[in-house]
Amino acid sequence: MSLDSLKIPGNVVVVDGSNPQTANIFVFTLSTCMWCKLGKKWLNERGYGYSYLDIDKLPVNEKNELKKDIEELFGIKPRFPFFVINKSEFISGYEPDIWTEKIL
Repeated sequence: MSLDSLKIPGNVVVVDGSNPQTANIFVFTLSTCMWCKLGKKWLNERGYGYSYLDIDKLPVNEKNELKKDIEELFGIKPRFPFFVINKSEFISGYEPDIWTEKIL
């Protein structure tokens, strides 16, 4: 199970951070989701570098296919934000306490 197994369509946004964390962070988000906005804010305030994709901005067929692929790959229906850390560990939903443990 790895993020590399997914075909990620669309425009992935890369956010450079000033914090020298060793974790690779990728976040699937929804552009209108308040929890996703809080998750990005949380990462930004701590200076973490990360990449994200607002999947709701994809064409419907691509969005549905990606959500299905995420569910199959990780064995869970994703809640957003959906964090993937080091390409294989995941956290579904807004869980800053767990993010801190996994990122450091």
